[in-house]
Amino acid sequence: MLHVARIAVLVVMVATTAEAQELAGTFDQLRVLVKSGETLTVTDTAGARIRGKLSQLSSSSLVLNVSGTDREFQSTQVDRIEKRGPDSLKNGALTGFVIGGVLGGVAIAALTEASGSGSAGAAVLGGLIYGGVGAGIGVGVDALIEGQHVIYAGSGSPRTVTIAPVFSGGRKGVLMTLRLSR
Repeated sequence: MLHVARIAVLVVMVATTAEAQELAGTFDQLRVLVKSGETLTVTDTAGARIRGKLSQLSSSSLVLNVSGTDREFQSTQVDRIEKRGPDSLKNGALTGFVIGGVLGGVAIAALTEASGSGSAGAAVLGGLIYGGVGAGIGVGVDALIEGQHVIYAGSGSPRTVTIAPVFSGGRKGVLMTLRLSR
């Protein structure tokens, strides 16, 4: 039964790649994501962060009202634009499901192994039930989170996170790669 639990953990931890949601790459695309009066944080190509309310947006420039003064940015001057908003519930549900499923499946597998019944079906069912509970908790936590989200990124490649299990040469662990370069 412990063998089944180990296989279940490995299946859940199979290497995956998660990429950020689609971002606007042009100011024309940005028009769909923002409206006049919303508070935005612009990071210019020099790395300075400026926060203000959107006054105007065209295909080549945007104007922010910063402390009562309008400040215009050409699209070539903008590296990134962020907007405050709610966190995606999807990642909380997925994270909660995986954590609850693995912990629940392993716990049920250990209990059935200790009692002598050793049912793989019980471990899988336990993993699914506790995975559902974990997904609910993850959604609840994500519903409470609000933060800055990148909605526009200048030219370049998307940022990625890769997570993979490591089992080699007596080593066990998790390899996480975060690519931020453009």
